[in-house]
Amino acid sequence: MHIVSSRLVFASSIVALATLAGCPKGKVPGGMPGGGVPGGLGGESGMVDPNSCGNYAVSDAGRKLKDFLIATQQLQTTTENTVKVVRESCAIIGRELGMVPTDLEGETKDVCARVYGKLDEAKKVAFKGSAALKITYKPAVCKVNVEAQAKAAAECEGKASADIKASCSGTCNGTCEGTCAGKAGTGGSGGQCNGQCSGTCHGECDGHADVDASAQCKASASVKASADVQCTEPELTVAADAKLVLDKTKADQAIAALKNGLPKIFSVKARLASLKYAAEVWAMSAKELSGSAGTLAASFKDQAMCISGQIGAAAKAVGSIEANVSVSVEVSASASAQVGG
Repeated sequence: MHIVSSRLVFASSIVALATLAGCPKGKVPGGMPGGGVPGGLGGESGMVDPNSCGNYAVSDAGRKLKDFLIATQQLQTTTENTVKVVRESCAIIGRELGMVPTDLEGETKDVCARVYGKLDEAKKVAFKGSAALKITYKPAVCKVNVEAQAKAAAECEGKASADIKASCSGTCNGTCEGTCAGKAGTGGSGGQCNGQCSGTCHGECDGHADVDASAQCKASASVKASADVQCTEPELTVAADAKLVLDKTKADQAIAALKNGLPKIFSVKARLASLKYAAEVWAMSAKELSGSAGTLAASFKDQAMCISGQIGAAAKAVGSIEANVSVSVEVSASASAQVGG
């Protein structure tokens, strides 16, 4: 499921969770009292605060909910930081092209659209056709620590790491309990693998990893893995055929813009595989949580009102998370088009 198709999941989550958060003071579905609980509805700021409802995490359900709320907080921070990098990449390109500061103000999507439009104009003026630019590009490679993701899911579930199975969507670099098909796969169960693992992967995953866990724990582990992904740096060289340069000043500006601005957005693009997946898994968990929100909140007795507020606060984070991921995907596509990727 792609991030775009997750919008229906996000939308349904918002409706159900917001309805719960809007229950009359002191009541949640099921009739349980909830007044007088520290933290209120989403804390004083209205934001997700996993620590605002006391010791609710002592139960199995409470532990999973707290991990989900921590994941919500972390996912929001990660997507906010990601879109900041996207915006700065566009600003660097714009400044190299001599754009005025006011053109680099506003929403990230609008700023980047203006910047890439200006870059395309500059290239048309500077060069005689696309063949004038000689670009060599080596993408960044990002790897998820499958063992760490399985451990995070196990802690959320209250199990041992060995009890959590983890698969890899791309190249498994480590051992494979199953069949490994790839560059250096032994083909046998439990052998070294540097390719596609059809079973459980132990090691690193070039792509995203998936753990066999409950929805909230899967979301928590996936978000943590996306935040901790390790990436190489992208490599980009840009030069021009002097015989095909029409305007040297514009050519120099365009080349400097490409060299200095694109690597940042290419780093973002490499991280998006695991980040998009984490957002999708988190959205599915939000939908499941919303379906049982009334019963869940009521089970916490005196903490019910605070818990319902936290679920509602998580729902409010959905829009910004979706928007930040979507903008990052869209702008990274524009960047790739500049190098024919």
